Amino acid sequence: MACDSQGATLVPRHLCTSAKKSFGENGLLKVALSGACQTYTVSGQEDHPMRDKSRQLRREVPTLVGLEGPRAFARQEAEWFVRDAFSAAYAADIAHFMPTLMTLRSDAGRLLAVLGLRTAGAAPLFLEQYLTAPVEQVLSGATGLPVARSQLVEVGNFAVGAAGGGRWLITALTAFLHSAGSTWAVFTCGPELRNAFGRLGIGLVDLAPADPSLLDAAERERWGRYYDQKPRVMAANVAQSHAVLAALFDKECTLNALWHDALQAGLLAA
Repeated sequence: MACDSQGATLVPRHLCTSAKKSFGENGLLKVALSGACQTYTVSGQEDHPMRDKSRQLRREVPTLVGLEGPRAFARQEAEWFVRDAFSAAYAADIAHFMPTLMTLRSDAGRLLAVLGLRTAGAAPLFLEQYLTAPVEQVLSGATGLPVARSQLVEVGNFAVGAAGGGRWLITALTAFLHSAGSTWAVFTCGPELRNAFGRLGIGLVDLAPADPSLLDAAERERWGRYYDQKPRVMAANVAQSHAVLAALFDKECTLNALWHDALQAGLLAA
């Protein structure tokens, strides 16, 4: 069984006053990508220790892309990153992961974000539980274009390590899939990630609501509050997304290094 998509954000405690709080052992506050935490401040004295931490997180951006298969060295760290984020954001119990996990790290090696990838094949995708026909047929009907199942990639396990990190995931995902030769990315997501695509100028194709009643009772229970945000099954055209972001990265941008590293990773994976 594959894991569904959407994600969660982890930011230091004291950085957000308008989100449901859940603190881990490392003092991190974890909030959903669909939550209200868009801007944050650190209260207290000028020398408050969290003030320096918040500045560090705002400066730190991912530059390195890794691909972790089921037996890869860093796989366990990536799985725990996803598991902790979903647990804190939705009280979800994530035990199954995409076959490949993409990790986004800073120059110092700090894990900042994770997403999962599954190439569409003969076996059903997780998100096809929400659809009335195979995803390529639904997508073709929605776009009027021929869609080959072999060119589809299901994306999930979205988790980021700072507020606003959805653009990191979109940047790396688009560059990687473009270089790897994929045509469409399909995923389930809530409103915050959909909005992140929109802010970057990337249009999505809406395929269906992600109706939890289509899952068995045990599976629904594992997802905690995830379905409270009313997620939907969406698709992104890789070529169109790449054209939009490539124009942005023609200019100086803090995510240039991530963009180019993801392009190289896609070439190696193709």
